[in-house]
Amino acid sequence: MKWIVLIISILIFNAVAILMRKRLKISEIYATVAVALLLDLLVDVYASFRFKAWGFFEVEKAEFSVILILFGIYPAVATMIINWYPYKSVWKLKLGYLIGWAVFSTAYEWLTVKVGILWHINWNLFYSLVMYPFIYYMLILHVRMYRRIMAINGTQ
Repeated sequence: MKWIVLIISILIFNAVAILMRKRLKISEIYATVAVALLLDLLVDVYASFRFKAWGFFEVEKAEFSVILILFGIYPAVATMIINWYPYKSVWKLKLGYLIGWAVFSTAYEWLTVKVGILWHINWNLFYSLVMYPFIYYMLILHVRMYRRIMAINGTQ
């Protein structure tokens, strides 16, 4: 069942990310997704092996199949989050957007725990629900920082 959920997730998330109307430049998306993957890898390694908080598939193992999650799901979801973010809206709408993604992500995390893609030991879904808005806002801050750097370089 976990492989069916994983493959369907990869197909759906990537189809949406590829087919959606892009509101950001490809360079903004690429740079932000690259930074997100780097940070995620660092956090996941410590969470899995140092703190035994969460991990993928089997506890105490670094599995090749995690690459499917890292490159099949994370970039597509990060692309959707930064692309659809209401950059020019009021703060309440921005906060609601981040909370909406946090709720969706926590529900998806619950599904992945139930089917065995993800495990939690020293972690629970409430922690994820609280952390996701901050994590996603870091992606938004990266987009803004990237734009400023490009403007300083005169390449925007």
